[in-house]
Amino acid sequence: MSEEINEEKKTEETSSSKKLFAKTLKQYLDKSVEVSKKGLKSAGSAISEFGDKSVNKIDIVQLKNHLVKKYQELGQAVAEQLAEDGISISKDSIVVSEKLSSIKELKEKIHEKEEALKKYEK
Repeated sequence: MSEEINEEKKTEETSSSKKLFAKTLKQYLDKSVEVSKKGLKSAGSAISEFGDKSVNKIDIVQLKNHLVKKYQELGQAVAEQLAEDGISISKDSIVVSEKLSSIKELKEKIHEKEEALKKYEK
């Protein structure tokens, strides 16, 4: 009878040890899942920010290239008008004013993009 009682105690101890081990293991797994989720969320934010910064930088380069083309068009229009006899040039002439307006708009867009880019640097 003593052996049966000892066996029951051993079985209970083993069962309670297994339950404690399972509980501890579950806590560790839950904690690791939580930490993994936080890490993935942080990585996702960093990747998103990097993408946004890259898009802004590309947009700025494209706008600056477009601005150079507009300056070239302005120069060509002025040169053509100067080549014609009797035509005076002023910023109020239709061709020049259109080119200057377009240049001003591009400069404003570039400035907006550069300001948007600065918010990532803070």
